[in-house]
Amino acid sequence: MSEDLSPPENTIPNPNEELQPSQTKKRPSWKTAVSIGIVLVTTILIVFSSIAYESQRKTSDQLIQWPAPPVYTGEEPLSINEIQEAWDSNNNLVLVIMPCSDAALNDSVTAITVAAANNIRSSDKIYVGVFMLPQDNSTTYPSVRLRYYTEASQKYPITMKENITPELIYENYVERKFLRS
Repeated sequence: MSEDLSPPENTIPNPNEELQPSQTKKRPSWKTAVSIGIVLVTTILIVFSSIAYESQRKTSDQLIQWPAPPVYTGEEPLSINEIQEAWDSNNNLVLVIMPCSDAALNDSVTAITVAAANNIRSSDKIYVGVFMLPQDNSTTYPSVRLRYYTEASQKYPITMKENITPELIYENYVERKFLRS
């Protein structure tokens, strides 16, 4: 009887044996080309989608360029007689404090407004002017008027009357900053 000396078909090759050319498996070249193509297309889509996202995220309105530097950008509020002086100050953001008859409330709102203005100056690197109108004895609570100078938002100043906080001033500034016409 004859013995079959050939190895069984489902045996694991010995790692010490060298593979013969008929045993090595090569990846077809079309698979490599398709993989490279997929990686390229994915990279291009990621780049263009991030560019599109950034262009939509930016404001469409740029700050108004003034012919002269700002009149006043100091920390302490500048005393003015009428609000038009503040609007004509060539600042990107104008904060006008309208004091009431209570000196303690006036000091508190002034400190809050100055802190908010300093925060905006340092974070956004814009010119912020803080101004103070003469005291109005007929009002019971001071108010702050905010006006941001872009084409869209300069027509929409806002007056904050109660619960004035640096966060509220900053929120109103950001709303005006991203206002689109």
